[in-house]
Amino acid sequence: MEEEAREYAIETLINIWSCIDWNKVDSKRAYNIWDEFSNKIKASAFTTNKYEEFVEKLCKKLNIESLKYREILDVKLKTNIEIKDKIMDLFRNETLLLVLEVKMNNEIRKEQKKIEKERKEREENKDEN
Repeated sequence: MEEEAREYAIETLINIWSCIDWNKVDSKRAYNIWDEFSNKIKASAFTTNKYEEFVEKLCKKLNIESLKYREILDVKLKTNIEIKDKIMDLFRNETLLLVLEVKMNNEIRKEQKKIEKERKEREENKDEN
């Protein structure tokens, strides 16, 4: 159950992170965005006991108007209260570890995009010759 809760917690944060409107984030704020993200997770988690309210509060704090990922809805609809409680405990007590995992996931995703872009460019250059 703990591993399942951790996976749901990380997926929730990844999905919320992915919905941040980066056009509204200036460079000064972007410099400290990971600290801001951590602080807002912890603040949201400590002001509610319910997963659904946590998601709503965190989105408000990050100026996210709508979520576009199914995983959060799946947690809301398909997960029992014990797992949701464990997810909330993780948000409260392991915020930094969860954010680090989100950050690592984000870096891996960026690296994969970069590799894919380079591969396509090589293929295009090969086709031109």
